Amino acid sequence: MKSVWALMLLLLICGCSRKQSSEARVRPHDDPPPAVKPEEQEIKGATPEDPGPTATVVVPLEVLKKQAKAPPTDSEAEPPLEPLPIDHPVHLEPQEPKHFLHKTFPVSNHAQFTFLVPPRQGNARLRGTFRSFTKRSDPDSTSDRTAAVDVLLLNDQEFNEFLQGRPQSVTFELDSANNQRVDWRVPTTYADPQTYYLVFSNSGGTTRKFVEADFTISFE
Repeated sequence: MKSVWALMLLLLICGCSRKQSSEARVRPHDDPPPAVKPEEQEIKGATPEDPGPTATVVVPLEVLKKQAKAPPTDSEAEPPLEPLPIDHPVHLEPQEPKHFLHKTFPVSNHAQFTFLVPPRQGNARLRGTFRSFTKRSDPDSTSDRTAAVDVLLLNDQEFNEFLQGRPQSVTFELDSANNQRVDWRVPTTYADPQTYYLVFSNSGGTTRKFVEADFTISFE
């Protein structure tokens, strides 16, 4: 009798366990918690008192490089500089030499002879020889130190100062000599031509001297 009751109790326990297992299988999963919706922000129009947040513009690196290399526009370009006289070319086609002095002349105070150097000349040279003496009828016997003269090369300003007796400077100067060869490189001219004066000055001794001169200006 006891075995019968034990068997019935065992069957009852098994049946309850199977029922609970089947209920556990068919029971749906718990519903997920409802999603919390983000709080909607109120959109307000910008006003002078509240212009709103400042926007930041991000420019790609390649665009910045192109902008840095971009050439300036005509409006941004610097104005061209005014060319200086020294910027101009000074060498032109060679000109024929000018034999402007070939004579014998007297010098009591001074005697001058002019020549013109054209514009933009950089290689003008004055070459020549002279000798001075005290007697024109017998130059060989009177060409000595007593017949010496000063020789100067002056531009316009220097010659005007020379005439007034107070020269501040000279282009070239050859101290007293009675027989000499000259080879001077004339200063460069630029946009304008330049007049020069070859001056023979009586430096003392006799009141009147004579000079035999032969001079040429050439453009090399």
